[in-house]
Amino acid sequence: MRRALALARRSKGWTSPNPCVGAVIVKGGRVVGEGFHPRAGEPHAEVFAFRQAGKQARGGTLYVTLEPCVHYGRTPPCVEVILTSGIRRVVAAMVDPDVRVNGRGLTRLQAAGVEVTCGVLEEQARKLNEDFIKFKTQGLPFVTLKIAMTLDGKIATASGESQWITGDKARAHAQRLRHEHDAILVGINTVLADDPQLTTRLRRGKDPQRIILDSRARLPLTARVLHVASSASTWVAVTQDAPQSRIRKLEQSGAKVLPTESADGRVNLRQLMKLIAAQNVMSVLIEGGGTVAWSALDAGIVDKVIFFIAPKIIGGANAVTAVEGAGRRLGEAWRLRDVRVKRMGEDVMVEGYVCRHCQ
Repeated sequence: MRRALALARRSKGWTSPNPCVGAVIVKGGRVVGEGFHPRAGEPHAEVFAFRQAGKQARGGTLYVTLEPCVHYGRTPPCVEVILTSGIRRVVAAMVDPDVRVNGRGLTRLQAAGVEVTCGVLEEQARKLNEDFIKFKTQGLPFVTLKIAMTLDGKIATASGESQWITGDKARAHAQRLRHEHDAILVGINTVLADDPQLTTRLRRGKDPQRIILDSRARLPLTARVLHVASSASTWVAVTQDAPQSRIRKLEQSGAKVLPTESADGRVNLRQLMKLIAAQNVMSVLIEGGGTVAWSALDAGIVDKVIFFIAPKIIGGANAVTAVEGAGRRLGEAWRLRDVRVKRMGEDVMVEGYVCRHCQ
């Protein structure tokens, strides 16, 4: 199963709105076939494993990181492929949360006489597909808040200087995060200050959809996000306060405008998450400034935070803080669970999940 999980991780960033899945076929204590689901619309992991195993699969054991599907989508159900292969036993890491499957695949296999085991390395499998699980169970994208800051919590100097706070390894990991998420979200102030392209600077990476929080449609028509050569699109989230003339100009420039209700003069982030989920956006990486970070946390849309902390001290009462806004009392501070700390060059990465029910 560890090998199957390693195979599944190879496709992270490419399979949305499908999950990342790996499969390994073992017979006589020897691996005879393996594979992973490379992209949405292409064959599933089990199919690739069976192609490699051929007749050797008969009487063997299939290890798969997610319950085999039992429904017809863009590809036939994997359960039928398994049943025709002569596999004796199927070991799955977890049940598929998709309502079209959700245990039906395993039940179908058992009914046909296949021995079934489920729950092997389930925690690792659930973490790998945490975005897919939330998307299928709640109908909302999985949201990660990423911040690069100094030891004293600053993301820019008082004059706005911010490049570069962290080192090469941390920045490379941040680019990997862009590749792995369906969309990247920033505020209009970030665009006005830095004019970023919001692309993935990896040799074999995928660009996320670019989402700009722009309540009054102030995005300059010359902004690079509107003209960058990319397979991804630029979406501009506005409120009813945005002038229709500006909206029309943005649309004429190729942007997709997403109208939302106003939340204290800002884009309603809860509503925005529902809108982009309807567009099959399964995961969002927030890279905005301190105000956007506060708004996202305050709206309750953040699932995971990743802070890159550089061993630098900027100081300054007017320097930009990682999370701004009104702030909370200490007893009401957001708490993290399952915290992981990792060294990245000279920097430190702190990753954790926002605890919804911590006291």
